[in-house]
Amino acid sequence: MVAYNPNNNYTRNNQPRQQEAEIHKFDVSKLNADNYVDKAEEIIKAHKDAMDRDSISTSQIRNLLDLLNGLRERLRTERVTKLTEDMKGQVQYIKLRFVYAAGRDKDSKGVRDFIQRSGMIACLDTVKDSVKQYELVCKYMEALVAYHKYYINK
Repeated sequence: MVAYNPNNNYTRNNQPRQQEAEIHKFDVSKLNADNYVDKAEEIIKAHKDAMDRDSISTSQIRNLLDLLNGLRERLRTERVTKLTEDMKGQVQYIKLRFVYAAGRDKDSKGVRDFIQRSGMIACLDTVKDSVKQYELVCKYMEALVAYHKYYINK
């Protein structure tokens, strides 16, 4: 039995682990209202080029967008200027669901690659209590969905 070591390159039965390809991650600090559409297009093109087989499906990417839209709709109806503690908790829950979706995707790596490449988890970290920043993250995700449909699921 091999003790867990995150730097260990061997699995439990001493077979070398396959090294995952380095994914160029998007610097979310550069995301703004002027460039989120262009950045989304770059991300989807890179995702398409990197995925030689399975990619993220339309239903998988739409499910991720639906997670964001639930809170977005609540923000529209309640017309708050800052996120409440409950809303910040919802943002953390959405982040958790994105991490879970990436973790479930062990075989095809399409969802994991998409989430890592797009920087969505880091984007959710930038929200803090800003309604404006949350809206930007939602629009960025919408742009990712649109370009995914345009380039990958024609």
